[in-house]
Amino acid sequence: MGQPDWELFKDGTNTPVNWSSHGPNERFAIYAAGGPGLPLLDVVWDKETDLVWPRNAKSCGGAVSWLDANTAARALVLANRSAWRLPTVEELASLIDTRRSNPALPTGHPFLDVQFGETAPAYWTSTNYENFSAVPPGVAWFVNMGSGGSGTLGKNQNGFVWPVRGGRGGVNWNL
Repeated sequence: MGQPDWELFKDGTNTPVNWSSHGPNERFAIYAAGGPGLPLLDVVWDKETDLVWPRNAKSCGGAVSWLDANTAARALVLANRSAWRLPTVEELASLIDTRRSNPALPTGHPFLDVQFGETAPAYWTSTNYENFSAVPPGVAWFVNMGSGGSGTLGKNQNGFVWPVRGGRGGVNWNL
């Protein structure tokens, strides 16, 4: 697999960015968008899934409702790119290493400020819960970065936002 499907250029030029392998885990590469010493502005390319994530897992701030999470993800501009979105439950769960917890991410991952633990809300996904006979409408899937598990929350409850670029996911705007 080559560079991410979407091209990333420096400051509006035609000069492609340089992805640096992340030493402890070759699955990930980092583009230091903010330059040395500003890792909160970096983006991470997951070579396994070809998705690109903000390195800062709290790049969109604190816990918010599902609708506000979608709005925050779409409003994000990072590495001179817009069009970020909430990941699907499958995309977000692809970061999970089931052998690990607190956080349930692969050894040597490059991410910063990942929210986990019993009191931390989970991260929203764009995936709606579709079994309306068991649960009323207005429910979406989340992924918990502490346990690595997933579940559902009412869309009016709060969860964190960890946007993604690439892939084929999207938002189903059923409320």
